[in-house]
Amino acid sequence: MHEESGPSWGMRGLRKWLGATPENRDEMLKLVQESERFLEPDTVAMLEGVLDLPATKIREVMTPRTAVVSLQEDDELLDILHVLIESAHSRFPVFSADQPENVVGILLAKDLLPFLMDRQAKVDIRALMRQPVFVPESARSDQVLRQLKNSQTHIAVVIDEYGSTSGLVTLEDILEEIVGEIEDEHDKVEAGLYITPDPEHPHNSWIVQALTPIEEFNELLNANFSDDGVETVAGLLLQEIGLVSDLQGQVIELDDWTFTILQADSRSIHLVRATRG
Repeated sequence: MHEESGPSWGMRGLRKWLGATPENRDEMLKLVQESERFLEPDTVAMLEGVLDLPATKIREVMTPRTAVVSLQEDDELLDILHVLIESAHSRFPVFSADQPENVVGILLAKDLLPFLMDRQAKVDIRALMRQPVFVPESARSDQVLRQLKNSQTHIAVVIDEYGSTSGLVTLEDILEEIVGEIEDEHDKVEAGLYITPDPEHPHNSWIVQALTPIEEFNELLNANFSDDGVETVAGLLLQEIGLVSDLQGQVIELDDWTFTILQADSRSIHLVRATRG
């Protein structure tokens, strides 16, 4: 049996592909996957990302609250500037001083520029912060993308079923679901930089950045902690001890591990010593 030449087969396949009429999302996804012979792999991956958005809940995309860099509405200017410089972020959720579970606004770093010349100036965050956009954990990523676009904002506060803040989602977070990881100069991109041997006890103790994903901690140190409900080492520890008045110095025993909080502020954990056995 005589086989058709490559170009002839390709043109017939392309016409067939262009003439197909998918009736649902699964058929459309299959059609996109079959288009790899006509389109660049990056284009196919992007189309798959677009089609996956309606099936992706915002809780799968958000940054959990334990990993969020935030401010409080009664913070002083010097404290705010320290957070801005350390984090290099451009937008910050502002939590209520009376109800620490609730975000009351979003502060843009650029709105503080007029105060940089006089660091002793009194700043009322309430007068500077923007109205936050709230979305539920169960919202679809494509719906939130549309909401952010329509409201011309880059960040949304994710709330749980009780109305408390469970995390943040940015426009970049959702776009990464379509185009893949968007790395900038502030991203830690090398695996393993989060975890280093403790110089004093290099065989059974490690210094761990608190935002280390639990999955990476388990993989590098042969541990078996669950990431159900939390994603980072900080989240794991806060889930165990809750919010206490003084996080720094706290010692937490989990399985055959001992975690000592080395650096923390009143709202989040930054650095931990993890000791096995």
